[in-house]
Amino acid sequence: PHTNQNIDRNKVKNFLMRSNALLAHWTDEWDRSESLWWWTCCDNKEYDLEKITNTDGRKNIRKGLRECIIDRIDVKKFLDESYQVHYQAAKSYGISKNLIQPENEFKNFFLKMSKYSGFEFWGAYFNNKLVAFATCLVLDNAVLLTNTRSDPNYHKHRPNNALIYKLTHYYLKDRNVTYITNGPRTLLHQTSINSFLIKMGYRKIYGRLNLVLSKKANLLILLGVSKWGKYLDFIERFLPNQWASLNGFLKIHSISKSFYNDY
Repeated sequence: PHTNQNIDRNKVKNFLMRSNALLAHWTDEWDRSESLWWWTCCDNKEYDLEKITNTDGRKNIRKGLRECIIDRIDVKKFLDESYQVHYQAAKSYGISKNLIQPENEFKNFFLKMSKYSGFEFWGAYFNNKLVAFATCLVLDNAVLLTNTRSDPNYHKHRPNNALIYKLTHYYLKDRNVTYITNGPRTLLHQTSINSFLIKMGYRKIYGRLNLVLSKKANLLILLGVSKWGKYLDFIERFLPNQWASLNGFLKIHSISKSFYNDY
């Protein structure tokens, strides 16, 4: 988003008309004044343990670094060892066993992602066992944290804290990237990752949300789905993913309205 400038909204509208996409959105005016749209990032070129102001953040990083080994790992090692971490994490989220992504699908996905230049794997080890991992995409001199998982049975050893600290320090200091981020604010569900990252020395970087809707998406808005949708929340029990997507769509549309005067 830090590179987005003067994107032609009419060209985006024309593209939507030729595609099956419901909407397009992008961020510009990077690091503007406070708004309803933000990315959780670390862009502190002096990032270091002693520069982290949150006391619990520093304490948990130190514990994690004492008890865990953090390092980049190659794709073969990742595929051999990571599924059990993913499986245990999914169970802790309350996902039933039959709905957890099968191992072959999990491995095929990350094998495919590994073909992209700049896609990198990190692991946290306790007693030579992988207990947490992160995947990162290096693009346009920035880093996107694409996936993070950890085995809750080992959380007391603080592998997440050590993992995020080490990779953040590495990319900012050794690779000299502009920033590292886990992406924009969450739309689909509540999550604690952003508050965790703030404790780790990250901050909110505000931007302007730009949203262009397809004809189908516009129709949903014109039909007043935001008003009558609350009476259909029983659908969530039967179609949880679709319901979450609908709520995410309504949320991003609501946020975008706060920028209407900027266009």
